[in-house]
Amino acid sequence: MDAPRTRLVLVRHGQTDSNASGRFQGHQDIPLNRVGRKQADAVGDRVAAMKPARVVASDLGRAQETAQAIATASGLVVETEPRLREINVGSWSGQTITAIAEANPWFHDALAAGEDFRRSDTGETATEAGERVAGVLAELAQRHPGETTVVVGHGLSLRVGLALAAGLGFSGSFALAGLWNCSWTILEPADRWRIVTYNAVVSARES
Repeated sequence: MDAPRTRLVLVRHGQTDSNASGRFQGHQDIPLNRVGRKQADAVGDRVAAMKPARVVASDLGRAQETAQAIATASGLVVETEPRLREINVGSWSGQTITAIAEANPWFHDALAAGEDFRRSDTGETATEAGERVAGVLAELAQRHPGETTVVVGHGLSLRVGLALAAGLGFSGSFALAGLWNCSWTILEPADRWRIVTYNAVVSARES
């Protein structure tokens, strides 16, 4: 009989008003909106069916709300890990992507070229944020072998973090599509990590 597999189920938080309006959030503590709460309830039921042993989440409210829906459906409590926060965008926080691009004409070209850069003079690079998250993923995989752990976080830091943890590097993270609200991605950590599922969501018909 095969040994139980170590699995990390990475979930991006549900939609917020800032997501819907194209605003940078970073470390701003923005709650889920009505759509986001509905998404969280739907993904909670889906992820609970994976029989997780624990739910670990960023300390920001939008991740905590999403994680609580999963934990409630799974009969678990939410464990909080601040290193799972989204990238710190510093003074860009609360501004629209359009406004940032107008003030920084290089912005879209840098993104299209897959370059890393600091999000404002007081923010982080994507690599710095991803390294935070990758460290947590590695610790959870080592600490809880043979179990399924749900990790609830944020779009950019989760995407870069999982790419770094899986050995794809920063450039590999930008070969992957952006994570959708309340999507789940399944990793199986081993000598070489496997991405089993990427960016799956509950269909509109199911939600």
